[in-house]
Amino acid sequence: MKKFFTVLAFLFVIKSYAQSYYKNLFDSKGYAVVPLNSTSSNQVEFSWIVSAHMEALVMMYEKTHDVKYANVLIGTIGNVIDRRDDLRDQVPGLDTIYDYRHISGAAWSTDEYNTIPNDGKTYAHVVHSANITYPMAKFATIVKNDSTLHHLKYIGGGRYNDMSFKAISDDLKQKVKETIDYHGGQWYTEPNSNTNNSIGYYKERNDNPPINNAGEILPFNMQSAMGRVLVQMYLATDNPDYLTQLNQIANFIKANTSFNTNLGSNSWTYWKTSTLREDISHGGLTISFPHECRKYNISRGGTLIYTDSDIQAYANTLTKDIYKAPLYINNGVSYPNSPWDLKYPHPVGEDVSTYTCFQWASLSEYDEKIYQLLAEMQTAENYYTPLTPENFPLVVAYLAYYENLIVPVNTEHGWGSGSDWRGIASGNFDRDSANEFVVIRNYDGMIGTMEPCGKKFHSVTNDKYYSGQYNWRGIAAGDFFGDSKSEIIALSNHSDPGNNGAYILKIENNNIVEQTKSIGWDVQSDWVGAAAGNFITGDKDDFIAVKNLNKEVIVFKFNGTTPELVHTNALNLPADSKIAAVASGNLDNDDKDEIVLLVNSPNIAYNGIHVYDIDDNGVMTKITQSTGWGSASEWRGLAVGDIDANGVDEIFVHKNYDGEYVLYKLNGNALASVDVERFPILQTKDNIMCFGNFDPASKNEELVTLRKDGGIVMFSAAKVINSTSNFNPSKIADPCQNDIPSELFSLMKSPSFIKQELKEIVLVK
Repeated sequence: MKKFFTVLAFLFVIKSYAQSYYKNLFDSKGYAVVPLNSTSSNQVEFSWIVSAHMEALVMMYEKTHDVKYANVLIGTIGNVIDRRDDLRDQVPGLDTIYDYRHISGAAWSTDEYNTIPNDGKTYAHVVHSANITYPMAKFATIVKNDSTLHHLKYIGGGRYNDMSFKAISDDLKQKVKETIDYHGGQWYTEPNSNTNNSIGYYKERNDNPPINNAGEILPFNMQSAMGRVLVQMYLATDNPDYLTQLNQIANFIKANTSFNTNLGSNSWTYWKTSTLREDISHGGLTISFPHECRKYNISRGGTLIYTDSDIQAYANTLTKDIYKAPLYINNGVSYPNSPWDLKYPHPVGEDVSTYTCFQWASLSEYDEKIYQLLAEMQTAENYYTPLTPENFPLVVAYLAYYENLIVPVNTEHGWGSGSDWRGIASGNFDRDSANEFVVIRNYDGMIGTMEPCGKKFHSVTNDKYYSGQYNWRGIAAGDFFGDSKSEIIALSNHSDPGNNGAYILKIENNNIVEQTKSIGWDVQSDWVGAAAGNFITGDKDDFIAVKNLNKEVIVFKFNGTTPELVHTNALNLPADSKIAAVASGNLDNDDKDEIVLLVNSPNIAYNGIHVYDIDDNGVMTKITQSTGWGSASEWRGLAVGDIDANGVDEIFVHKNYDGEYVLYKLNGNALASVDVERFPILQTKDNIMCFGNFDPASKNEELVTLRKDGGIVMFSAAKVINSTSNFNPSKIADPCQNDIPSELFSLMKSPSFIKQELKEIVLVK
């Protein structure tokens, strides 16, 4: 399909580079700098906020190997260690902190969580110490295992200035050991368990501490928090004492975890001695320790402490217990009493923070559907608004770490499940630098044009309504009139021949108006859909209309604003086959577009993807196919576009059978499957989709899908190619630009994170 601004934008491009979508977001949000709260005099800042930022930084380094994250992490860690209770007096203006026992130790104590908050009697919580030291221990492990880092020097100032990464990691191992030792008096082992299956756990102190639950065994999520510190310390030091202790924690958690044979899932409570539910948020921390044990192959006596089946059961806890349906989740493990349907605001009176669930993304290694299950929630308005996940570095880091092929970036779930979407197509309806898309639904015959706005979508023109009698069967958009903007083709499978056929619409004075029609077609046509593109040599787009009656593809060109039939192609498909979808695009980088059909057929020799060339006479010739798929595939979604910004379009297909989106490239005369994105089946059932370049700052095309439940979801490529040009995207006229922060307005308008300040703060010699 011809795109008005494609050539113009290409001429202006002066720099392009590949970037992970969420890595780009992480940097553009300013998370790749030493956070100011790492220098706070208030110890409560380190308990969850700064510690989470450090964990995000170590994840970003582990994922990308970009040393800037290691430098920022070292600078942050240095600030945090400087503010440890027993080291604070080394910083001008800070005093040593003594806890409620009048002891100053290797921890970050606070009175924030006391029975009487802020009473001056500080207490160091095990979970806080674990949160803070985990990124330190993990970084020490990374350095140990990568000799290329050993002689790098950090020269960003502060505690570790002018020290090698190896020396820094050695010091971190010592500092973490000191904190573990500080909590040694809270560690208990059960006396009646044998050596291999001995059980150990942490308790709260029992010497009249200023907190609730004195002497009680800590909740499972807190045991796991320290457990994963021990995992990293064992990996960093090879000290068997850490292995013994983490094995004892694992045995304690296992002893208090039950297996649901019906769901194949694990179940546990918040405490050992209470029936209080384990909510999703705390559950994410609980499962992190078993996952790390398996991820790093932690074994004892040659036997894995956690096996693949153990972790699979935790994955099933999310997918089969907590998750009930797309955008519909329970509040906790084996706890159906407080479900939240994210298509509506959060439950009244419910603490929405208990629905935080990003840490479960780690289990996508065991069930790839988990990533899209969780990522969709993060961008749903009713989840996004109260929880603002993008405002938390660790959430973005998790989404970056596990992203694969596409990531959801814009959603709108306010449309009714009875919308009965029938088509979507990209085009340029307002002559700006980005595509928009047009949708058509059967419920009321609404045709509307939209573009991304904030995290949702904004109407570009006024909607047009037909009645619900037209039985719409697809929509296409292209520059059919040669006026440098897109017009619209809609196919009606009307029961009245006088209304059955193609409707040609244009944008005039911000309204969608009917220009002409090609009607009078057989009421049994069983139209499949339409596609626009450069099929017949000329300066205007053409279109094809596909019908299941006689398995025909009809080629049209325009004479002025009037469509003319060029040729009718009868396909060599079995009579019991059904063409499910049609799309077009330039798959081979020649001068003309190709046609792609999805075919469902009981005969597997025809079941799958069919690709055709078309000549100036409208005659189609098959180039290639990918068939042989099982008859239960139930092909549904199809889009053709440039997802990887290499200048050649790819084919994206979806089948209802397993919910997968599969990416194909044309390689000579063969179709090659190159990647796949997995979704929960119901999340993609009957999806209709199209590609378009909706973000002028990205060279990739984005994918828009219409959902059976009425929702609209836009995906960006996980790997984006950003374009820096001499036009300023922020100056593009858009009603949303002045209403929301720029980082929320664009899918990816921010430039790469290259700040002089960062160069001055953290450098590698």
